[in-house]
Amino acid sequence: MLKRTPDTEKELSAADLAYDGILDLVLNSELRPGERSSVNLLAMRLDLGRTPVKEAITRLQTEGLLTVAGRSGTMVNRLGRTQTKQLFAMRRALEDFASEYVVRNATGRDIQEIRKCLQELSRSNTRHEFVRANVDFHSRIIAAANNPFLDRFYAQLQIQVQIVTYLIKRGFDKKAATDRQREHASIVKALESRSAATLRAALRLHTQTSERAILATLKNDQELATAKSRRR
Repeated sequence: MLKRTPDTEKELSAADLAYDGILDLVLNSELRPGERSSVNLLAMRLDLGRTPVKEAITRLQTEGLLTVAGRSGTMVNRLGRTQTKQLFAMRRALEDFASEYVVRNATGRDIQEIRKCLQELSRSNTRHEFVRANVDFHSRIIAAANNPFLDRFYAQLQIQVQIVTYLIKRGFDKKAATDRQREHASIVKALESRSAATLRAALRLHTQTSERAILATLKNDQELATAKSRRR
């Protein structure tokens, strides 16, 4: 077993900082889909060394966010309608699977923490706050199933959902957030009822609503891009 030295701990911490930093660049639209970058450029932007940045890029490449193509550099992947549909199909499958175990294994403390997340969502006033709180809310529900393998798969999926949500939004839509909040409240109520079928249905309704909204925006963006190209 490899013994960690203080220098190794620093390197691991730097790699985590690089990972979070690159992800924030994408989520804050400072690094857009199709835009090319490199280890050197990202290291300068994040004020970190090349080694932790390279490790972070490898991790994000494995998770499907980045593509590394030799001399072409590092590029943020584009997510289209097909990939979005596939993403939400996987999310439904994982949430369907999790529902029975969540209602069976969730403790009173789990439900209390999920309710705190619900309150945090209601206080969100920006896109950034809402998406972050939303990820925490759903992650805690899945974590209540007490299955570390499920946690890992869902966490990777949530990163992709978070990214596609950020990339298609143009601002904070208070009405849409209010609608989603009602769905979140229904999910918590279903969990408290300890009915797997009710929880599964509430999660499915919420996921389907989110998917429709994102696909509609992607369609509008595509139509606008096509109209612009025809005018040139």
